[in-house]
Amino acid sequence: MSLIKIVLTEDHKIVRSGIRSLLENEVDIEIVGEACNGNELLELFESGTINPNEVLLITDINMPGINGIDMIPGLLEAYPKLKTVVLSMLSHEKYVLKAFQSGANGYMLKNVSSEELLFGIRHIFNNGQRYLCTELSIELLDRQLGRSYATTDDLPVVDLSKREKEILSLIAEGYTNQEIADKIFTSKRTVEGHRQNLIDKTQSRNSAALIRYAVLRGMVS
Repeated sequence: MSLIKIVLTEDHKIVRSGIRSLLENEVDIEIVGEACNGNELLELFESGTINPNEVLLITDINMPGINGIDMIPGLLEAYPKLKTVVLSMLSHEKYVLKAFQSGANGYMLKNVSSEELLFGIRHIFNNGQRYLCTELSIELLDRQLGRSYATTDDLPVVDLSKREKEILSLIAEGYTNQEIADKIFTSKRTVEGHRQNLIDKTQSRNSAALIRYAVLRGMVS
């Protein structure tokens, strides 16, 4: 059994500590380094204390300075055998596609179960294959099926306010309620209310179905 050496790059200390606590319990996994942003990660790799070509990097996207996806091409140029997993709350397909186009080996959402996180890490490190978490795989498949086969005939026609359209667009891009609230300078509770109103108006079951409705109606791309 190969020892999986992990480097964590995450700017939220509590999240980083939670991931570390989970991984440290596994006999085949060792946390060999941590960083809170891209600059710290580069300093760690350049320090010579670890060999980046022998580790699996777990990184968030939104961090101070360079984001987790944008730094991957440069890292792979310097360390071609480095394996990378993007662990993010952003579920929009544009982030997923950009991550894999940049050279990432995996993309998982932060709400994945501990079992799936461990499975994905082992799958990537031991088999050298890419991995996309189950929730995103199903969501992307549903979107493609919707684009290919669904029609708008049975979709309810709704009138949305300018603010609702703005929030719907941000939801479709994968932003969390708190991130949307920060962007439009309002409270998280207000955004939660708008999200639920959008789901009710469009007769959607959940946020994924809401995004599908918006795509089919041509409200978002």
